[in-house]
Amino acid sequence: MPKATKKTVKKLVVEELVPTPMPITPRKPMNNKVISLALLVVVIALLAYKAGPWLVPAVAGNKLVTRFELWNRLEKSYGAQALDDMVNEKILDKAIADAHVRIDETKLDNQIKDLEKQFETSGGLDEALKQRGLSRKDLEKQVSTQLAVEELLADKINPTEEEVKAQFESGASSMYKDKKFDEVSAGITDELKQAKLRDAFLAWFADVKKDAKVKSFGL
Repeated sequence: MPKATKKTVKKLVVEELVPTPMPITPRKPMNNKVISLALLVVVIALLAYKAGPWLVPAVAGNKLVTRFELWNRLEKSYGAQALDDMVNEKILDKAIADAHVRIDETKLDNQIKDLEKQFETSGGLDEALKQRGLSRKDLEKQVSTQLAVEELLADKINPTEEEVKAQFESGASSMYKDKKFDEVSAGITDELKQAKLRDAFLAWFADVKKDAKVKSFGL
């Protein structure tokens, strides 16, 4: 029998202390469809959490009021008018752009400041806009459009001195009783200007719409 050497003994001791490793069976990779489905579930859950109030704006008892139902109701009640208003806005924006009208920022700022003063005693301009569902950006757009229209129709909206005096005389015994012409001439001028602006705009915009290319597909 061969004599055990130190190396042989050491090898046997190591083999006894350290068991032979079991063969490792490679794990089967996850199916791509399973991974995609799991990711889809996570995405849907996140969307439901984030967009839940947007999709379902209200719950009455155990009944959901969906955004689609709300839109459907609003479309039936106000859809035709809203669509017409939006079409008119697009036509007006294009007419102003085609006329290359540029609004002085100073005029726009002054107009906004005047509005802020008017609403100082009634909660402020921002509160008034909030009640009407408007933002500052919406207001600036409306004011800018009005100023552009005034510039386009400037030669048709300024009342003459004769017209202002005639208006004063027609209301001298009622609206302007005990008032001097100089005291109310500025107010009369502004009133006549607004009336002329309204009439001139309606006539001008009617002609603009005739030339506009509009395709309506219904609601």
